[in-house]
Amino acid sequence: MRAAWYESNGSARDVLRVGDMPKPEPASGEVLVRVHVSGVNPSDVKSRAGRPLAGPKVVPHSDGAGVIEAVGKDVPAARIGERVWLWNGQWKRALGTAAEFIALPAEQAVRLPDAVDFAAGACLGIPALTAMHAVSLHDPLEGKTLLVTGAASAVGHYATQIATARGARIIGTASAERSGHALDAGAVAAIDYKTEDVVRRVHDLTSGKGADGIIDMDFSSTAA
Repeated sequence: MRAAWYESNGSARDVLRVGDMPKPEPASGEVLVRVHVSGVNPSDVKSRAGRPLAGPKVVPHSDGAGVIEAVGKDVPAARIGERVWLWNGQWKRALGTAAEFIALPAEQAVRLPDAVDFAAGACLGIPALTAMHAVSLHDPLEGKTLLVTGAASAVGHYATQIATARGARIIGTASAERSGHALDAGAVAAIDYKTEDVVRRVHDLTSGKGADGIIDMDFSSTAA
């Protein structure tokens, strides 16, 4: 199969190679997925840049989407042909989604609805699961107002969508040029943190009550 890999840490330009590798076989409890789209996360870039390698050759990227082509023992054969999105494909493993095929635990290949394209599916994984965990910390959500900082970021966008769908009212922060992305996700307002007083705007938007909770996508910068 064709794949991209690296054998040492460094920039993509310096260390990534593209070539042929053996096609993996699904072990017991695993599925073999033909990858249609590979998703890139900041953690993938950081791993390639400086984290210890998980093997002699590391195929990067944890997230992706594709179609199950084969299954290992104890996985129903009915899953063959299923469209799926993938998460943590390269977590503590050497072979990620930047390849034509990946074998990984069956539970990490989640059915992708026919109406969702592979590119959208490949963007779920780490960002959407992180957002889901963050939103769940505020359960129950019905009727609450949450402030989502960085509501136009990948995780912030998903958090806004998920929380809105579960009954919360979202106030987001985003730069002026990206505010539309936050509003499209369901935020009732997008505060430009570069030019507006966020505390005052939240106070005004909640009639002085303030937010019931905060989902902060960039605590280090916010705290500073």
